[in-house]
Amino acid sequence: MFAGYPFSKEYNDDRGHEWALTDVESTKRLNLKDGDPKETHATCYSCKSSNNPGLWNEMGLEGYDAMKFKEMTASGKIQNSIGCANCHEAGTMRLIVTNPSLVNALEAQGKDWKTFTRQEMRTVVCANCHVEYYMIGEKKVLTFPWADGTNIDQILKYYDDALADGSFKADWEYPDTKIPMLKAQHPEYEMYTAGSTHYNAGVSCADCHMPYVREGAAKYSMHDIHSPLLNPEISCGQCHTDSDSVVRRVNLIQEQVYNTKMATEDALIDSLNAIKAATANTASDAALLDEARALHRKAQYMWDFVSAENSMGFHNPEYILKMLADSTNLARQAQMKASRAANDPSLLETGTYYKEQSSK
Repeated sequence: MFAGYPFSKEYNDDRGHEWALTDVESTKRLNLKDGDPKETHATCYSCKSSNNPGLWNEMGLEGYDAMKFKEMTASGKIQNSIGCANCHEAGTMRLIVTNPSLVNALEAQGKDWKTFTRQEMRTVVCANCHVEYYMIGEKKVLTFPWADGTNIDQILKYYDDALADGSFKADWEYPDTKIPMLKAQHPEYEMYTAGSTHYNAGVSCADCHMPYVREGAAKYSMHDIHSPLLNPEISCGQCHTDSDSVVRRVNLIQEQVYNTKMATEDALIDSLNAIKAATANTASDAALLDEARALHRKAQYMWDFVSAENSMGFHNPEYILKMLADSTNLARQAQMKASRAANDPSLLETGTYYKEQSSK
């Protein structure tokens, strides 16, 4: 799925905030040779360290992002993983937006985070990091594609417009297909706030991932920041009297989303194989083939929007299952367009990738 992109080099399981700095500095995705044209920028540190708010104040967003990743590493300016300073104001400890890219994204929608309630901020501070983003221009400035809104159709429109006007050149080109591809990042905020049941009920991210607990007369928010399934009697028990039934419900949703996602991947791989074959055929109809490429880009981005999000569907089940259904539909349309472009009915065959692999 990520052939030709650094995620094909390494895509490990996610770990907690404690490991953010360790993992970003060790991943094969960023360990490129000096001078490599794909050598990444310090932008990739943006969500990994509590040193960032101070550095953004000192260097500005563009100055920070203009540095190369290895240059920032060697500078010694980044020393700590995610911590208090990523979400809290020094001195008062009130919840604040620290990422200037989030400030810009909210302003693009006419929103001022300083007017938000504390309960709203218990979700918004997570958007300092847990969001979709891309890097724009030579300085690789961290940007959220929110100008048109934060649902999947609005984000796709934003990217389509950016690709059309040349302000964005796509994340990479998929090999042998000439498809300008989009890579989704961890869009937990966009997924959860898109009308999910818990969000509509006024539940914040922190209510589940950092639940309130009591010690004697003291009440405070747990800062383990992990899956509610690790302590459902506390995380879920604040609202649900039977935490066991909640866990069963979560498992059922996640299993359904996982199985649907696997079916979507089958469709996407068939689409890629058909587009590869049609691209290699010099007699293919260029216009139809371009339509197939556009359909596939949209389909794979929808699948990736689900795959890159960390809840395996639970944050917003109905929305996510619809997204996967739409992705499957678009992938099959892309496959059919490629078949028509090459005038080759054999490209409509399904499961060819798996048949080839099993024969080997």
